[in-house]
Order: sequence, then structure tokens, then C-alpha cells
Amino acid sequence: MRNFKKIEKPLALLSFLCLFPAGMSAQSIVKGVVTDPSGEPIIGATVKAAGSKLGVITDLDGKFSIDAAPDATLTITYVGMEPKTVKAQAGKMLTITLKDDSKVLNDVVVIGYGVQKKSDLTGAVASIKSDDIKGLSATDAGAALQGKAAGVQIINSGGPGEAADIRVRGYSSNSGNIGPLLIVDGLKVDNIQYLDPSMIESMEVLKDAASAAIYGAQAGNGVIIITTKSGAANGGKAQISYSSKFTIQSLGKKADLFDANEYIEYHKYIGDLSDEVLQTNNYQGQNTDWYKEVFESSLAHQHSLTIQSSNGKGRFLASLNILSNDGIVKGSKDTYKRFTGQINADYDIYKWLNVTTNTSFEKYKTKGVTKGYGSLLNSVVSIDPLTPAYISDVNDLPDSMKRAIAAGKPVPTDPNHNNDYYGTSKYVEDATGNPLYQRDRHDTWTSGVNVRGTVAANIKPFSGFTYTSRLGYRISQSNYHNYAEPYYLNSMANSTKYEIASNANNSLYYQWENFANYLKTFGKHSVGAMVGMSFTKTHWDNNTISSEGANILSSYEPNFRYINYLLADATKSVGNAPSDATELSYFGRVSYSYDNRYFFQANFRRDAFDTSKLSKKARWGNFPSFSAGWAISNEKFFKDNISRDAVSYLKLRGSWGKNGNVNILHDYQYSSPIAANASFYQYNPSIGDGKLSYGSKPTGLANPDLTWETSEQVDLGLDARFLNDRLTLGLDWYRKTTKDLLIEISPLPEIGVSKSFVNTGKVLNTGLDFEIGWKDHIRDFKYSVSVNGSTLKNEVQDMSNLVSRINDIGIDGFNNELKPTFEKGHSVWYFRGYKYAGVDENGDAQFYTKDGGLTKSPSDEDKMDLGAGIPKFTYGITINAEYKGFDLTIFGTGSAGNKIYNLMVSADRPKINGIDTYWKDSWREGANNAGAKYPNMKNWANSWKFFSSSAAVFSGAYFKFKQIQLGYTLPRTLTSKIAINGLRVFCSLDDFFTITKYPGADPETASMNSGASRGFDNGTYPTSKKLVFGVNVTF
Repeated sequence: MRNFKKIEKPLALLSFLCLFPAGMSAQSIVKGVVTDPSGEPIIGATVKAAGSKLGVITDLDGKFSIDAAPDATLTITYVGMEPKTVKAQAGKMLTITLKDDSKVLNDVVVIGYGVQKKSDLTGAVASIKSDDIKGLSATDAGAALQGKAAGVQIINSGGPGEAADIRVRGYSSNSGNIGPLLIVDGLKVDNIQYLDPSMIESMEVLKDAASAAIYGAQAGNGVIIITTKSGAANGGKAQISYSSKFTIQSLGKKADLFDANEYIEYHKYIGDLSDEVLQTNNYQGQNTDWYKEVFESSLAHQHSLTIQSSNGKGRFLASLNILSNDGIVKGSKDTYKRFTGQINADYDIYKWLNVTTNTSFEKYKTKGVTKGYGSLLNSVVSIDPLTPAYISDVNDLPDSMKRAIAAGKPVPTDPNHNNDYYGTSKYVEDATGNPLYQRDRHDTWTSGVNVRGTVAANIKPFSGFTYTSRLGYRISQSNYHNYAEPYYLNSMANSTKYEIASNANNSLYYQWENFANYLKTFGKHSVGAMVGMSFTKTHWDNNTISSEGANILSSYEPNFRYINYLLADATKSVGNAPSDATELSYFGRVSYSYDNRYFFQANFRRDAFDTSKLSKKARWGNFPSFSAGWAISNEKFFKDNISRDAVSYLKLRGSWGKNGNVNILHDYQYSSPIAANASFYQYNPSIGDGKLSYGSKPTGLANPDLTWETSEQVDLGLDARFLNDRLTLGLDWYRKTTKDLLIEISPLPEIGVSKSFVNTGKVLNTGLDFEIGWKDHIRDFKYSVSVNGSTLKNEVQDMSNLVSRINDIGIDGFNNELKPTFEKGHSVWYFRGYKYAGVDENGDAQFYTKDGGLTKSPSDEDKMDLGAGIPKFTYGITINAEYKGFDLTIFGTGSAGNKIYNLMVSADRPKINGIDTYWKDSWREGANNAGAKYPNMKNWANSWKFFSSSAAVFSGAYFKFKQIQLGYTLPRTLTSKIAINGLRVFCSLDDFFTITKYPGADPETASMNSGASRGFDNGTYPTSKKLVFGVNVTF
């Protein structure tokens, strides 16, 4: 209710301006104040005297003054509140409290090309309002969704400026392009990272196919519709709001790595380190904590200024937002700076014509550190603790570095640390090197400017009918720069070349949509219809140029590290190929309800795409859906037999629909383009001299029937409210089947081409979404608890006869035998490896064979399903409490059933550092080994069989307190004296506490990516814990 009130208070003020009494003859003056249950004044409530058609509205303090008879009956109404009738008392100030009108499901939900009352919904739509995400330190609208909606999984990255990945109801494809369609104020956008959560009025997640079918071939993975805030109606008065947040962020959970004493003990035991080696290397007791050397506390700050106003015909809002986030890696190589602006306006030119416009501007710059094998993040967990961060005396360097210096190789020093050498291990020659130099060797950044907006005309020629013509656009320009120098740290971490690259990316997108909505109610019947069309076009013009070599620039000073200073004879790689993509769609919807008891809805969309995606014969697709609902609580037999105090509302829903995923298609994959001069022929017949000559050939086998992935989904839902609306419950069971997956196959060699794309395979996702909420108050103390969760069962049900199994790499650079695998009968991208069976009496590792036996040397045929990185259960918990100006929020999220494959080890190089889990619980010679979980590491530290087994696969389950926030709003009686309408201060602990058994770092971010490498961890950017101070001021 509060969410709806926030929108409607200012609207009501405008709507009822006409109700001011003019020239009335009064018998007496009756005065009063109208408040809500918490004592806050209600602005714009209507007060009428019985027998009079005129009335007044309450002012900004909730007060009113009305001419009425001394004993008149007054009726006070306000949208979203229960009407109240009181007796006038001349000469006495009335205090009137209105209650929330929970009898009406009044929340308006945004659906495709329209809005709908929540009570009329027949599909599975999760609605998140501005109050649900207020105060979050997240700067990404996607991250703000985490834990707020059942069936929606958010995959965060800890790095500054890295956008969150969103998954709606599981993983339905072997492709990485499985994110939902994103729509902001009617505009299809490529990301929502630019959108600060404070600008959001509501977010609707269309989870089932019936709700999303209106978006057709782009909605196979769900739809997220975001509506930004518009100007509030304050009786013509402007409102200025300022908010500021200062965040002190520091490293959160660390991996359980060896410290120096454990490292020495372990490696002495397995036999690759001795006191003689330590003495030879002049070991002086160093115990380097590489987490402390690489990460430090840092500051992020954000400021937002919003101005909004209105008059009787329109509303206006302008907002500016500045964000600066210096990440927790020491130095300034991981930063995110963003400046955004938003202008929203709507105006009633005539009673029948309304014009709206929404425009956003974004300017950003991001610097990020490397991840993956050989990166900074990998080096943090792999370099040994005996090596210092810096070495000042050249005599203390490893012998290989001394030889490199003598040979004139570029051994780097740090000018910001007394020109000391970067510490390099004397114990592991073939290591990835010092993480501090992996930070410094790259100078990489991305910057850009984006403008997004819509302009729409809404024509209302007669009651119930609205025709909308809307033009949307996105203008994007971005630049990428990278520079790296030659260096030498050891035999593995070195380069003899300079590297430079620059990309300039430009794109223009526009959409033109025309649609009409009609809604008519007559008696107990309500009929609605919508029909429309959409045309979109995207143009890209991207330029890339790069070069590498021993000498490529005229100078290597910072001001010369650009493409402009490349030498004429430097080898260059240049690319530019402008491209276009277009889409044409027709769509419609019909709905019918009877007596607020029975609800029906049908949607249909027909999509077509250009030839870069599909051939002419396969370019059109049809996407229908049907849904129905039954409000049992509105039946007479229910009302007569069950008290509203027990069951306030009960509704059943069911739906079926069909969607597509066209994002998998690009670059004419259905055809067989000719690669000009791409291969050598063995001879040139025209010359006959046997010389090689260039020739052209097809790049693959054509498949003109290629089409998009198609999903069909069944959803059964229940919505209920109990105990006079204090307890709410929402349940949805779904079954989603996705077929026609895009898979690359290798045709027979005799055909002469190496690849072809086919539609094959089927993936099933089933699960249960639930949302439970409790809201109540005890006098001045108000509190609420909400819990949401979602189960997921994911299975590949079919594959092509041409390819029964697809293996991916996981993390490049390792020789591990465990691979992410896509195969019938298993979860999407499950971990295929050896199943560890424990330790035998001699301390050796045992593994299960495919027949259930035991072996020490398993073969590839013995590999089994060891789980997957996809959670089987995700959930979120939010607790809110308010008391006399104080407010408290506790919010947490978690997951269970997902696995993480920890690759903070290397069987090829056992001397690198890693997690100490195997050593602490291993079988040891001469020890009491009862219950030892891991084998004698002396014999197994260099075994990829062991490190490619379930012994290296851990539970990724966790619960994280995402926010513990305490705020205080100063009384208006105090702030009004200094011309402040509202002032709130708050302090928050965000991402501060994590409960998990995972021995690596943060299980929330312990993943290389959200696709095939989901759950592979060899060092990723951890989530920082944050101490946030903030203030919100309204004038």
C-alpha cells in the first residue's frame, strides 16, 4: 500500500485542485488534520460535507479547513486508503487517521505495452517497488534485484563497473546468451548497469511464457520491465532532493591459503622443499599475506540531485547522479566513474492528447584488472607466501632474474615503491608471477557515452481507448585502450613484445512502435484489447586496430602510448565492417473478466528478422499464449462461509505460452559464406609450375532451416492473503521446455568443410517459486518480514545424433581433466570428472569406476556427473522495522545445491600456493589417520586425476547478509523550521557477513563466468564488505 500511496499522494493533489471551494456560504469553519496509521500527514485527501458536491483537499501538512454545519457529517477519502466518516465539531481541531485499504489489490503492474491491476493478473509477474530497493549500496539496477524476486538469480561480480548477470527461471541453453529482455520506460536496452536503483519506480519481472509472449522471439529467457520515476505532483510546488552515500569498502572473505609455516611444513612433507633449499635461498622468515599486499580499503562515493515539479497538466523530473568507485586493489587500476542524467516529462496538451518523454545520458570510464589463468587475481592465490612483495637488493633476486638483468632483459621495478624489484619466487620458476606486476603491466580502460530515450504521444479520442505512437532510440559510443610492455619475471611470466590496441565502437538503435489499448467495463463484464506493431533497426560501425612487436612506437612515454605513434613498419591488425540488424513485429492481446471472479487473457506475436540471422524461408515466427485466473475468495460460497479475517483473498492462476531466443543467431550462421583467399591450393593450373596459390572455399555447410531457440512454458500459480491481509502468500510451479538449441557440429571430412550449425537438443527447467510476507504494527512500531525462494531442476533431455556430448574448457591454461559438459540426462554444463571414493589403508586415493568398483587409475570412461555450478535453490529474506522515526532493514540472500570446482592448485606445479584444505585433512605417514578425508599428498600432489575429481569440488552454498541498515528521519516539526521537508540519515553494513563452508574466497563471485565456466574458481574478484554512511534531504 505504501508504494501506491507514494505515487498517488502528489497525483491526488493535482486531481482534486478543482475541489477548492469558491464562494461558498458557510455556517461555521471546521478544521482538522488527516494522517496515516504512522502519524504522517496525508497530502491531497478529499474532505466533503454530506449533501454538498464541493469539498476541500488537505495541504502539505495534512490539514484542512471546510465550511460546514456544526454537526455536519464529513467524509474523508484518499486513493489507497479506506474512506472514513466523522462528525464535525465546530471550534475543535479534528484528528482523523485513515487506514490502508487492503481490500483492493491496488498495485498497478506494468506489463507488455500496457498496465494491469495486480488483482487481474493471470501470469507470473514479480513486482518490485522503489521502497523494496531503497538504501541499497548497489549502483547497478540488475544487482538491486538480488533476493527481491523468486525465480530470479543474480550473478554478481565484485569488480567495480562489472554488470551483474541475470537469470530468470534457470538455464535453458548451451549458449551464453540467456539473459532476459530488458526494457526501460518502453525502450529495449542492452544493459541496465547505467541505471541507478534510486531512479527506479518499479521493476516487473515477466517470468512465465504467457506474460512474456507479447515480446515473442526475444523473451525466451524472461522480460524485465523497468519504469523510472516521474515528477511528483506537489500542487505546483517544486521539490528538490539530494542524497549522498559514502562507502568504505574492504576485502571480504579470503580463501583458506597456506601461510608460510604451513607451506614449509607441507612441502617438506611431500619432498619438494628442504632446509637446505631455504638456506640457499636466504629465507629470513618472510610470511607474505598476498591478500594484504594486493588489496586495501578504499572509498566510493555517490551523489544524486533530483528536481521535480508539476502543474495541472504535466509533470517534470530531472536528476543528476555522480558515482566514483575506487576498487579494493591497491593503486588505481580498478576504478569505475559514472556520470548520469535523467529527464522525464509528460504533458497533457489537450484532454485527448498526452505527450511523454524520457531521456537518459551516461558518461563512464572503467579500469579493470585481469582474471583467469596468469592474471592478477589468479596470482594472488598461487604465489607462495615465502616470497616478499618487493625486493630492493638485486642480490636477493632469483638467479633467473639476475641472469635476465645481465642479459639486458626488461626486469621491471616499481617507481611507486622506491624502484624496488617486484618480488618473484625462488621456489617456483614456472609461476604466473607477482600479482602486483600483473596489475601494473597493463594499462587498460574503457570509456564511453550513451544516450537513451523515448518520445511518445498518447491519443485518447474516447473513453477507454488509448492509441500510443512511441519512438525510442539508443546512441552509443565507446572506446577501448590497452597497452602492455615487455617484461621478465621468470620462465613463464615474461613477454618480449610491446602490445597496443584501440577499439572505437559506435552504434545507433531505434524502435518505432504503434499500439492501441481499449478497456470497457459494462455491468459485471470487463473487456480489454491491445493491438500493435514494432519496427527496430540497429546499426554498428566498429573499428579495431592493434599491434605487437619488439619495437612498435616512436616513444614509450605515457603520452605516446597511442595508435597515432605507431611506427610505419609496425605490424598492424585492422578491422572494420559496419553491419545492420532489423526486426518487424505484429502483436496483440485480448482479456476478459467477469465479476472480478474469472479472468482470461490471450497474447499473440509474430516476429521477423533480417537475413543476418535467418534465411527468408525461416525468418517469421509465431508466439501465442493463454492464461486464466479464478478469484475463489470473490465467490459467494466462499464469502458466506469463510471470514475475511481468516482468508482475505484467494486466487488460482494457470498459463501456457511460447517464446523464443533469437540472441543465439548472428553473422549468417545458416549460410555458407565464401572465405576469399583463405587457403592455399597445392598448385596453380594456369601456370603449371607447382607453386602454391591462394584460393577460396566455403566456411561451412549451409542450413537454411536454421531458426531460433523456442521455449514452451506451463505455469500454475496461487495468490493468497490471510489474517486481514497481514500474511501474504504467492506460489508458482513451472515447467519450461526449450528446444532447437543452436549447436555446432563437424560434418564428415569428405564434405570438405569443418563446421555446420544445426537446431537440436532440448532442455527442461522445472521449479517452484514462493513468496511469503508478514506485515503488522503494534502501536507506533511497524514491522514486516518477507521471504522468497525458488527451486530449480535443470536437465538436458535431448541432443543431436551427430554430437552426443559437448565439452568446454572451463579455465584455459590448466591441464585438468574435469570439464564443463553439455550432455543428455544431466544438468546444463555439469562437472564431468572422477568420483573420489576416499583413502585406502595405504593412504592412496581411490576413485569409483563406471561399474561401481574402485580404482586408483580411473579412465575417461569412468568420469561421472559431479554436480554443476547452477544453484538448485536460491532465496532472499528481508526484515523491516520502523519506530518513531527510526527504521531498520536486514536483508540477506543465499543459494544451495550449487558446486564450485576449485582450481587454486596445479598438479603440474605443486609448489604454487593454494588452499590448505587437502593438507589439513590428509593421510600422513606415522600419524593417526582415522577419518582422513584426503590421500597422502606426498604421492598425490602432482596427480591431475585427484585434482580432477570430486575431491576438488566443493559446496557453493552460502548465506550473505547483503544489508544491515539503521536510519533515522528527523521530525518534520524540527526540519520545517529550516525549510527542509524531510531529512534522513543512515548507516549500513553491506555484504559484511557470509556464512559458508567453501574454502575458497567469496562463493557468490567464485566463478569465471555465468556460462560454461560457471562454478570454476581459480581466483576471482571478491565481493567487498562495505560500511556505508548516507543522507537524504528533501526541500
